[in-house]
Amino acid sequence: MALYTGKDGLKMGSGTQRVAMAVFSYYPADPRVRREAEVLARAGIDVDVVCLGRAGEPRTENYGRITAHRVMQGTERKENLIKYFLLSTLFAVLAFLRFLSLSLRHRYSLVQAHNMPDHLVFVGLLHRLAGVPVILDLHDLTVELFESKTRQNRLKVLLPVVKLAERLSCAFADSVLTTSPGFRQRLIERGIPAKKITLVLNSADNGLFKMPRARAWRKIERGPALLYHGTVAKRFGLHVAIEAVGLLKTRFPETRLSIYGKYDPSYREELEALVREKGLSGHVELGDYLPLDRVSEVIGTSDMGIVPYLDDPFMNLALSTKIFEYVCMRMPVVASRLDSIKSIFDEESIKYFTAGDTVDLAEQIEAFCASPEQRRSFTEKAAGAYEVVSWPVMSQRYLNTVNGLICEEGKNGH
Repeated sequence: MALYTGKDGLKMGSGTQRVAMAVFSYYPADPRVRREAEVLARAGIDVDVVCLGRAGEPRTENYGRITAHRVMQGTERKENLIKYFLLSTLFAVLAFLRFLSLSLRHRYSLVQAHNMPDHLVFVGLLHRLAGVPVILDLHDLTVELFESKTRQNRLKVLLPVVKLAERLSCAFADSVLTTSPGFRQRLIERGIPAKKITLVLNSADNGLFKMPRARAWRKIERGPALLYHGTVAKRFGLHVAIEAVGLLKTRFPETRLSIYGKYDPSYREELEALVREKGLSGHVELGDYLPLDRVSEVIGTSDMGIVPYLDDPFMNLALSTKIFEYVCMRMPVVASRLDSIKSIFDEESIKYFTAGDTVDLAEQIEAFCASPEQRRSFTEKAAGAYEVVSWPVMSQRYLNTVNGLICEEGKNGH
């Protein structure tokens, strides 16, 4: 197979390569899928993304070398696990059929499935049998997430089934990507060969999240502007942050916490009730999801990022993308002391507090308010730690993985 090197360093065949992706989410809204597809497109590879669609979106839409194929309309409610399983399985069937249809027109060099669910990887079954390599991109570990969601739920009896699905899915794939050191280690402990797993972190988009011209490192006397953005569910601990605001407002009367994201509906109701109970309507904003360009603007005008994750089997392994985005924009971060975060940032990069401890969170925020020099120092050290896991590093690692699989396919004569 004759090879040449694309402009991003990816070795490709003499003909145009084509990759098929499947994701039970939206394109281009899903940032990891979008950025990986764009990396491939910049390397000269055509990408077909089979995905969900929203009302009003075209069934097929082109983004340069990337084409989104929206095979069913999604739903924003994902709290009902049985409904989620049924919908995701229906999507997998539709994605499998779309892959077959597309394969009549194109020859694919590689298939990539993004979880959840893990079993979505089997949309590449016929391609795998034909010798086309398959990547399973584990955005999250389904086993730990299922444990976290069903600890007090009768559905926990299905955990062995979830574990089996993960094991079979990883065994089926030629390569497994995952998003945190904790996830990688847990997969190895469950018998997945280390050489099969590649760590590709959800690092910040350097094009959107850049260091602002200047931050005012001053003592905060009236109250900090606190920020959280992203998923808003119980395990993310926003109730802890709201209660901390209740403690802070007596010392800092202008304390404000802005929360932007996609909510579990029942948890949003719980947070709204908590805000009313604590009399914090003037201090806490429960805002809706913001596009990433707006998020970067809000980071630029906020004093601190808050990451109040609870300590559970999933959150202690998951690595927060929002921390990377805050660090890129030199915003001080106060976060739960979890192994996942500490694997990247030490105690002089992030102001840590004991997960779930409202008083400790309030105290750490107050300490940051009193010391502008400490805030500046922490952000500089965090930025230094981030350099080795930044998106340019991660994107090249992803390209190398794709390159290796495509080249191996070429050597085998497929």
